[in-house]
Amino acid sequence: MNKILISIVLIISLVGCAIAVDRSGVELLPGEARAEKLFELGIGQPWVGGNPPSSSAADHIFSQYFWSYKGSTPKKHIESPKKHVIVDSTPSTVYFSYQMQAVPYTQYQSNAAYTGGNSLWILGSSSWSQYAKVPQWSGLTLLATSSTGGNGYLYEITPDGKLSKESFYFFPGSSQIDFYADTIGQHVLLFIIGGQVSNAIVIDVTSTYPPTYPQTTPSYPPAQIVPPATGDTPVTIVSKGMKGYQVFLDGNYIGTDGTSRDLLDGRFSFRVVGGRNHDVRIYDGQFNYPKTMFFTRGVQKIIYVEPGTAVYI
Repeated sequence: MNKILISIVLIISLVGCAIAVDRSGVELLPGEARAEKLFELGIGQPWVGGNPPSSSAADHIFSQYFWSYKGSTPKKHIESPKKHVIVDSTPSTVYFSYQMQAVPYTQYQSNAAYTGGNSLWILGSSSWSQYAKVPQWSGLTLLATSSTGGNGYLYEITPDGKLSKESFYFFPGSSQIDFYADTIGQHVLLFIIGGQVSNAIVIDVTSTYPPTYPQTTPSYPPAQIVPPATGDTPVTIVSKGMKGYQVFLDGNYIGTDGTSRDLLDGRFSFRVVGGRNHDVRIYDGQFNYPKTMFFTRGVQKIIYVEPGTAVYI
């Protein structure tokens, strides 16, 4: 552990410059340079070089990785890990590096070079990513996966080049870590359990919001209710621990538990067009619970969700 810590400290001294150059003379961006130094010291995975995707191509993808806070903002920059249960909620795609290189999740899952160790991802509604660009004051959910779990450390290289370290307990399987984007600039994060180091992720925090895409990115609070299309498949959200939550379907706000004719009982019902995937998001006023799932035509779907956990089927 001491050797790993010394290596990470050395990385900080090596990335004081905003731009670096690799062995072939190709200019590296800050996150690439830092991740490359990690890999050269035996920490994490190689970082594929290249420029970030253009805004027009990427902002649409990035919008699924963050949410805006309603009411007071969190006091902590990084929250303690919470148990994350994956039940039929695997992503369709995972994105590697700045270039957002898309790999089908099934292919990633079958590749022994990527699985079996500690992995860190930025959790989206339909994908996981190693890189995201988000607006200041927004929230993100990081997903730390570890087969063994246990006590470990989460390291962050902050935009000013300093190293922070927090001791956490990571759950076996996967842990959900909420990240508050309070500081503009580039944040590089990784975690270590028992001397085994995860890959690094990079979060670019900007001062402005990316363009909005109403069909995929709800705003909080919503400006107006967009009723769902008449569907042939009934859906009911059930929660014992949450009441008064907002519900979004395919990016559109469709209602709130306990308003209009709905009882404030943690249950909210609606209908969707069956035979296809739909994006369902539940927002409890502080946390966002997104899930993309398939709805069999004419078969009722019950969605269970509790505070601080994943969405259950």
